[in-house]
Amino acid sequence: MATIKDVAKAALCSISTVSYALNNDKRIPDVTAKRIKAIAADIGYFPSGAARNLKKRSTNRILVAISDFGGPVYHELLDGIHYQLMKNGYTMIVSTGSSSDTLLKERSADGAVIADIHISDETLVQIAKNFRPIIVLDRRIEDGSIYNMTIENHDAMYEMTKEIIARGYQKIAFVHGVKDVYDNLTRYSGFLKAMEDSGLSVFHEYVGNFTKQSGIEIAKHILNNHLEMPKMFVCANDEMAIGIMETMQKNGFVIPQDFGISGFDDIELSGYLNPRLSSVKVNHFEWGKSIAKTTLKLLNLEKFDIQKQKGEVMVRDSF
Repeated sequence: MATIKDVAKAALCSISTVSYALNNDKRIPDVTAKRIKAIAADIGYFPSGAARNLKKRSTNRILVAISDFGGPVYHELLDGIHYQLMKNGYTMIVSTGSSSDTLLKERSADGAVIADIHISDETLVQIAKNFRPIIVLDRRIEDGSIYNMTIENHDAMYEMTKEIIARGYQKIAFVHGVKDVYDNLTRYSGFLKAMEDSGLSVFHEYVGNFTKQSGIEIAKHILNNHLEMPKMFVCANDEMAIGIMETMQKNGFVIPQDFGISGFDDIELSGYLNPRLSSVKVNHFEWGKSIAKTTLKLLNLEKFDIQKQKGEVMVRDSF
């Protein structure tokens, strides 16, 4: 592997001159810089980004840590973040699992957006002492070095549930995602408030994990054990709702004649189902752009205003 020493030897100049030339330092004449760059390309030498960043104290990269690489919500969110960062000359690094932990601890980016529920609050608070800004999307952490950007889950789910109740539904069940995470807790709190305000008790609660497969398993459990069905499933996201819908339809149930169902997120597929799924629309692409803009403002010490991303109730054909 070619090194900077090899370039210096071939160009008959010092290592520092090569370094200045490859980093477009104005102290090196253009003709000399072009010659050195041509020699570096000819022998296959590429500057070390890690070494360069140590001197510049900047990487022009933003780390985005997610729980996994599946699911349409992440795709839209990442597209929005990437779009805005690219417009401002930044690169997005997406990671998951232990690699996120390592990249955070090594400060391999200028800032971080955390949407990974597996990274603990304690870890983030510790890392934030030496690495900032950190923005979290899936929780609220009360720490001056960590910024919370979340969806207005409570109010949106409250409005959805009130709409359901207004249409005469009474035996209403709630389908949880991962039970103790922010998005589930706040969507559930909005649901409960609407039920309480209407003087209704919750018919039943089921626990999934925000995946379509967990919705399938909930439906199979109800069918296999011949359990009494709710008249309405209020699901904490669309993917679980779709799993329930498909399984019940395969077993002869007709929606909304036999039961109603709603989701949250309004992923693209929701509008193409039969029946079309009622959901809470969240514009994850625009939210991603807003997250990226806020990250860059924090980096540049500019004024910023963090607001919750709104949700819009979309009533279709599923109830």
